[in-house]
Amino acid sequence: MKQNIQILIVFTALLFLSENNAAAQINTTPVNQTVTVMSGAFTIDVDIDNNNDYTFEIFQLPNDLKAARVISLGNSQVMDGSTFGYPDALNLDDNVTAPYSSGNAVLGTDVGGGGSFTGAGLKYLGLNLDISGESHLGWISLEVSATNDTIVLHDIGYNTTPSEDITAGLTFTSSVYEINSLDFEIYPNPCVNTVSIDWPNSTSVNYSISDLTGKLLLSGAISKNIDVSALASGSYILSIREGEKVGRRKFIKD
Repeated sequence: MKQNIQILIVFTALLFLSENNAAAQINTTPVNQTVTVMSGAFTIDVDIDNNNDYTFEIFQLPNDLKAARVISLGNSQVMDGSTFGYPDALNLDDNVTAPYSSGNAVLGTDVGGGGSFTGAGLKYLGLNLDISGESHLGWISLEVSATNDTIVLHDIGYNTTPSEDITAGLTFTSSVYEINSLDFEIYPNPCVNTVSIDWPNSTSVNYSISDLTGKLLLSGAISKNIDVSALASGSYILSIREGEKVGRRKFIKD
């Protein structure tokens, strides 16, 4: 049995542009739904315009095999750089960009091991939403079980400015008009035990470090240096916040 959700936008990051530009925003909200054969399909009207955008379902194949898939409805699409209808599994901060595909798209399947989401943990699916005939880029964070019989949907977000770029997991815009972002640099990059921030202010700011799946690993307050010796080698996202302003940079820990 299909379910239908009209998403209420519970978090909006408002950004004020120049006098010659309208306000832009990223709308994000938790979905928090688990899709199985027993639960039935789950359909989402992302922008609450009474036009459904996507359906997520577990499709039963012969011999008790299964496929986890997303179905684009209307003129909405998903990011799909493959030639087989298997959408790209994005990490945090990956670009949502063409090509896009419509109709049925396989997140994971028992047949041939297809699907880049299968057993991969938390990933992002790039979205190309049709809103009033205009293209709006977005993302949804999700997990597909290694057995392809469960889809866990976490959060969804989209850019309310038509045809403006977005990256997976983005909850604030990064356009050249943005005045609510913090401009800072990090060094050394790659780092070993300590990463430092270089920015004009000397006051303490709040920081957080997450991995590329969006999992929060460290947080606190800093004025310059952060001890990252407890982190494993790999790539991470450092975010800092001062009041309404937010900035983030990617760094590598050796």
